[in-house]
Amino acid sequence: MPDTGIDRSQLPIRRPRFAGATERTLSGSAPDWNQASHVQPPDGAPNVLLVLIDDAGFGNPSTFGGPIQTPNYTRLAENGLRYNRFHVTALCSPTRAALLTGRNHHRVGFGMVGEFSGPFPGYNATIPHDCAPFPRILQENGYLTGGFGKWHLTPDNQQGFSGPFDRWPTRLGFDYFWGFLGGEAGQYDPLIAENQKMIGVPAAKGADPYYMQDDLGDQTIDWLHRIRSEKPTTPWFAYVATGCSHAPHHVPRKWSDKYRGAFDEGWDVMREQTFARQKALGVVPADAQLPPRNDAFPTWDSLDETHKRLYARQMEVYAGYSENADWNIGRIVDAIDEMGELDNTVIVWIWGDNGASMEGTLTGTFNEMTTLNGIPLTPEQQMGLLFKQGGLEAWGGEQLAPHYSAGWAWAGNTPFDWGKQVASHLGGTRNPLVVHWPSGISDAGALRSHYTHVTDIGATVLDLAGIPMPDSVDGVEQQPFDGATFADSFADPAAPERHTQQYYEILGNRAMYKDGWLYCQRMQRIPWSFDPEALKKFGPGWDPDADPVELYYLPDDFTQSKNLAADHPDKTKELAELFWAEADRNNVLPLLGGLTSFFGMVPPLPEESKFVFRGDIQNIPSGMIPRIYNHSYTISADLVVPEGGAEGVIVAEADHLGGFALFVQDGLLKHTYSMLGVFVYTQAAEQPLPTGEVAVELVFTADAPKPATGGEVTLLVNGEPVATGRMEHTVPGRFSGYSGMDIGRDNGLVVDRSYADKAPFAFTGEIKQVVFDVAPDLTDEDRHALNEHAAQALAAHAASA
Repeated sequence: MPDTGIDRSQLPIRRPRFAGATERTLSGSAPDWNQASHVQPPDGAPNVLLVLIDDAGFGNPSTFGGPIQTPNYTRLAENGLRYNRFHVTALCSPTRAALLTGRNHHRVGFGMVGEFSGPFPGYNATIPHDCAPFPRILQENGYLTGGFGKWHLTPDNQQGFSGPFDRWPTRLGFDYFWGFLGGEAGQYDPLIAENQKMIGVPAAKGADPYYMQDDLGDQTIDWLHRIRSEKPTTPWFAYVATGCSHAPHHVPRKWSDKYRGAFDEGWDVMREQTFARQKALGVVPADAQLPPRNDAFPTWDSLDETHKRLYARQMEVYAGYSENADWNIGRIVDAIDEMGELDNTVIVWIWGDNGASMEGTLTGTFNEMTTLNGIPLTPEQQMGLLFKQGGLEAWGGEQLAPHYSAGWAWAGNTPFDWGKQVASHLGGTRNPLVVHWPSGISDAGALRSHYTHVTDIGATVLDLAGIPMPDSVDGVEQQPFDGATFADSFADPAAPERHTQQYYEILGNRAMYKDGWLYCQRMQRIPWSFDPEALKKFGPGWDPDADPVELYYLPDDFTQSKNLAADHPDKTKELAELFWAEADRNNVLPLLGGLTSFFGMVPPLPEESKFVFRGDIQNIPSGMIPRIYNHSYTISADLVVPEGGAEGVIVAEADHLGGFALFVQDGLLKHTYSMLGVFVYTQAAEQPLPTGEVAVELVFTADAPKPATGGEVTLLVNGEPVATGRMEHTVPGRFSGYSGMDIGRDNGLVVDRSYADKAPFAFTGEIKQVVFDVAPDLTDEDRHALNEHAAQALAAHAASA
């Protein structure tokens, strides 16, 4: 459809008026073939590849002076542009929402992350209809659109087969989606969604184990090849968001072993060396000062040799994990080049949706869910459990779900302080950006220091495509973008800055930027702590104005190292007032609106307490399993056992690092419960299951309805007890951040390793139904208390996702 006469201000674009003629028959009728055509983008509109790396810092990639080798990122930078003053929001979902909508994150409901949908406009995790994402605008203007990898904009309780699907990618601008909906995924056993269906854990393609990052590259390349085989010239938009480098830090040994010994000198030395390389590259000014050492992190020299070796291995794995991501994006770029389309493809590659993550705590952890469940483990306990699960060499493999020490994250955010969650400081909000476009960049390899923000990407892409911001979409008048195009800076280093003012706020940490000045206040909370008692001081009576005040003039202080608040009280007051005005305008208020459950505001009690699963139901997302945590419950199943017996899994959730399985092995009914890999409990019958129609039941009788309660387990067959046992501890918040629940099998990594060689260990009889009763004897008071704890656990998990 030619551009002439197209009104792109109203989406969907209306079919043009018929310009032919009709008579009673074809005789004398004049055709108008535009009636059978589709909307096309403006002539010359480029392809766009948008890449987003997860949980990474300014000082991670070698392209910006870091210790992690990123040759593909560097080759694009050397043939494109580095931007060293690009900013994000300091947390996963908020950055993604701002990126895709072009609006500030609270304005589109993402003051918190996608798993948690709260009771205030800035925290409801719902992109409003008057803020259509820019991929939807591209789609309606004729672009082919595909999304791959991490989504993280769909609440926990909407990630299943029943939807609703209005917060899934295919309803927000993507023709095709392949990836995972939540905040994280295991690289060896992710729960993959394709379009509007959970397809579960993909199978390995060869002799090597399945690895999601490699598959992500394959899936993107396959989509590009398929669309080009059918539409050789239509412009495309591909959004590729890696699971790397979010925990769990998973990578094959061939990648992590490349870094053997590279981090033996520790994070203090890494920080100094990175800073020196950044100056040599010119991505940090020569006169910049490294901020003073942050006392929240131990000095490397204070550690003993055992812990130094553990921590060094943590960073070796993280580095290999990140280099693999670079390699896979490089494969996509190579595929575009082989298609002959690299010159007219705009590549926008953001290295990090926030600063590197400090949520592994000071020690790191063999299983990130111990931290998110509030399970305190000493370094000695961590070491003991690590070796129980396979030893130091298991770090990065499927036996563990690891996260590195916060010290590495702090060093990875060099030359800035703090990191993820800390929106008051550049360690949380400033990340590398590379733009590559041979057709539109004349001074390849140059540096741009324009102040830019993640909300600018959508406006820039539409500008390059020649597509206007629509006035309305689906009949709904649209709010304007908060971001501004910086496309003219591609060719002109002297192009004016258009984004001159920006607020920041995540979990109470806040800042206000205007014309080079940055005012900030950090809430006095360590980012990896979600202790309910500690958080209470930020409830009623908390005075946010009492938080320490900082003021920086960034044109003279690139690293945010010289606090000028005492020298410029008027400017400090001006920006403080501007922050509160912007907070009011952008739905930021109330502060901590994403942590309401810690302050007595909890969601309504769930109405359902019984859940019936019939048929072949698999890959139920971890956030949608029945809530069996912290109280008594029963799981019953009606089976048909054939002559000769049966074996296999009846129901299983997650894996050996946290989960449960009710299964039949060697003819015996068994139950295994992993309390996050810290404790593992098993009960087994002594007599085989009878044949024919058989009713089996697991009854957990809690000591008390309280977090992590112990209790007694009884297994019954046809109403008769066949095994008992005690579980001293249970999981208080969540078994897994990504693994699903299956009826009749155990997909992915299994709960009980004794049947790992038979995985998925499908049940060989018939399962008529499996029934969960998650509240057999709770009082209303207990239900309210446990609902509050569940909401707090979700919020804590969400804030770290």
